[in-house]
Amino acid sequence: MNTQNKQQCVINILPPSFVGEKLIFRVSDHASPIGYARLRKTASTDKPASKSQDLPEHAAHNAYELKMIEIAQNYHQQGVGTSLLKEIIKYCQNSNIKKLTGEIKGDDRTLRHWYSNNGFKVSNDNRIELMATVSC
Repeated sequence: MNTQNKQQCVINILPPSFVGEKLIFRVSDHASPIGYARLRKTASTDKPASKSQDLPEHAAHNAYELKMIEIAQNYHQQGVGTSLLKEIIKYCQNSNIKKLTGEIKGDDRTLRHWYSNNGFKVSNDNRIELMATVSC
């Protein structure tokens, strides 16, 4: 769990919940939901991760796609989305997830810069990719 104080609010990023092939991260200000991120398993070109008794079953699959990050409008430009993205990256590293991909939608100039600043490679067609060796 990651907690962040911004303008008299307490931001909590909860550990992900698993819904079938998806990982759902939730963000709240005190008890009020203010955002979430959704990841989905993808086909990986890497060798499957070896089964380890220390890792959860989902971690044997080593590639996910970031389908969506959504933060409530009145929490934009306060670092909440960045904190959530960093928590996702940290989770992937700790869970032996080797590859995180996605697609930029929306304000592509701002988002291209944001993802790039957070360690992602950004392609000309707005695809993003973070490999375990590239991340923090």
